Amino acid sequence: MATEVVDVCISNCTQCRFLCKLCVDRIAALALNKKPHHELENKVRFLQAYEPGPLSESFRGDVSFVGCDLEPVFAHRFIMAGKSSVFRKMFDIDMKEKESGTVQVDDAVAPVLRSVVNYCYTADILFTEEAPAEEVLKLAHKYDMNELKAVCESELSRGINNENLCNRLRLAHIYDAKKLDAVAARFFKENFDDVYTRVVESLLLGIRGLTVHGMYVIYFPANWYISVEELYALRRFPESRHSTSQNKILN
Repeated sequence: MATEVVDVCISNCTQCRFLCKLCVDRIAALALNKKPHHELENKVRFLQAYEPGPLSESFRGDVSFVGCDLEPVFAHRFIMAGKSSVFRKMFDIDMKEKESGTVQVDDAVAPVLRSVVNYCYTADILFTEEAPAEEVLKLAHKYDMNELKAVCESELSRGINNENLCNRLRLAHIYDAKKLDAVAARFFKENFDDVYTRVVESLLLGIRGLTVHGMYVIYFPANWYISVEELYALRRFPESRHSTSQNKILN
């Protein structure tokens, strides 16, 4: 009841002009709550002013990451080691990266490396054409950065459609992306009739397979496997797909 009175009183300030005790107490509480936010903002501003951010060209650290385009991306070892067990081991023991201060990353370009480094400093990332989520996911998996990997999976899980489903299945399998795998598998099941032909043809065109017990098999979501022979049979006799393929998927 008191809260309702205060809300009515504040919304109709002509009744008390914020002079009643309830209004005064509410305003004082709001002002008190704002103080920690202002203090936090000041601290963040101070820390940001200490040194240029990792996206700045003038940023320098004690380690550089050099991709296939040979453009160095700088960072601090203690920051990167705190976010990756791979970097932690790399910088703690006598490896060449520790001595040289340079980490060669031959399967990435500078914009992707810069996005990864920036995330390690800010816990924020903006996926772009130069730094797409799937390229960042590759590095997050490679360097055991689980938080960043989860962010990439969430990004890739949004907007799955008939055109990109095969790509999402491939990424989920290669990088052991369980959340992405589950979302893609659900889309596959719910849209089986529409995507079946596209998925099968894409798999036959070269999406990776596995060798299980000496037999080469093609990977499907949710731990579902199908042999190459059966896949060809399904392609030749599509009317059998519901009794064979879909049952394997749905069971």
